[in-house]
Amino acid sequence: MKEYLATALGAGIIGFLPFINNSQQSVTTSTPVPNLQKQPIIQLQQLSTKSSKRHRIQVQVISLNDLKIAEGSEIVVNQIISDRTEERQSLEAERNQIDNSIKQLSIPVGKLAEIPEPNFAIEEAAIQQIKDEIKLMESAPALPPSETSFRFKDENLRKLLEAKKLEQKAKDITIEANNRTKVAQSKVRLVGQLNSAIAALHKAKSNYQHQQYEHSLNMVKMQSEMQRQQYQVASLVGQKQELEGKLREITQIKSPVAGQVRRIKNLGQKDRQINLEVVIDVK
Repeated sequence: MKEYLATALGAGIIGFLPFINNSQQSVTTSTPVPNLQKQPIIQLQQLSTKSSKRHRIQVQVISLNDLKIAEGSEIVVNQIISDRTEERQSLEAERNQIDNSIKQLSIPVGKLAEIPEPNFAIEEAAIQQIKDEIKLMESAPALPPSETSFRFKDENLRKLLEAKKLEQKAKDITIEANNRTKVAQSKVRLVGQLNSAIAALHKAKSNYQHQQYEHSLNMVKMQSEMQRQQYQVASLVGQKQELEGKLREITQIKSPVAGQVRRIKNLGQKDRQINLEVVIDVK
């Protein structure tokens, strides 16, 4: 049995060898050798794509009217992107008004005139004149005393002249009384004038004291007014500085690049400010 299997296997292998040789010969003879020098050379070109650059700018506006560009619009270098014109004009008008107020308050307050030195010479002279008149009146010599009796040796002569003497005596007494009355009246008049002159002097001095009091009040008012003006000027200067700070914050935003506005994105709003992002396709 074993000998049979070996003989059959060997016969099969020997029979298959001619088939293999014929197959190799047929493949070798049927496949022609290509002529490489005559074939065209195909070159593959790589497509290169240029990636576009994008520039992003964030701006803050109060109103959408402050935005000076739109999506899809062309933009050049230094072109204004946003300008808060209305707010700037309002702040500048307010600043100009503050400047005018500061100028008006900076005008120096008129200097308060000093009170002149008092002069009571007229009143004092009037008083002295009246005193001198009273003194002169008091120093005038008194009238001689009238005779109380008449002495005549001759009785008839005495009777004759006594009536005339008595009549003259009566006249002298009347004149003396009138003079004394006039002197008394003049003295009373002078005393009244003296009192009036003294009262006028007191009034002049009182008026001067009142002027001093009013002057001191005016000085206090003027100092208070100057302090009030200084306070107002300081307050206005602070307001002006605050406005100038706001003006610096709302300067124009200009494009640093040239290209096309691709998109304007709203980033949100805080208080009155609207935050936007401008995307530019750079050329």
